[in-house]
Amino acid sequence: MRTVAVVFAATLWTSCAARGADIDVGLVDQKPPQKKDLVAPKSNDGVSVVGLFETIKGKVPKGEKRNLYVIINPLSSRDTANTWWVQQEISRENDSFSGAVQFGEESAGAGEYFAAIAVATDKKWSVGEMLTKLPEDATYSKVKIVKRK
Repeated sequence: MRTVAVVFAATLWTSCAARGADIDVGLVDQKPPQKKDLVAPKSNDGVSVVGLFETIKGKVPKGEKRNLYVIINPLSSRDTANTWWVQQEISRENDSFSGAVQFGEESAGAGEYFAAIAVATDKKWSVGEMLTKLPEDATYSKVKIVKRK
């Protein structure tokens, strides 16, 4: 059953993501984001609007061999402060990467702000895993704040 769900999600992501623009998180060479970087903006100025499914892309330093993940946090809810969800597997080619990201579930998450970051870590996470804190021994991309349509 899980295989069917993964295939369905991948097919759905492919058809939906083709409509949106890639979200670039830049180079994975940063320290963990600061709390001040993880708040919903006061206005939509400069904030990318995304659909339910999008593609995140970025780069890693040459020779980076650690596990690479994209994780998201719904910023609009106080109940999910510092709660991150591990997204689909990342595709890597040389120093570039990309991966599918899901912002919420169906109508849940519509109109909300999300933080997305890429993480290089020695830890192993599963797709859909919920993290209650960010590892300190990891390297991060810059935080990308988006708003879901």
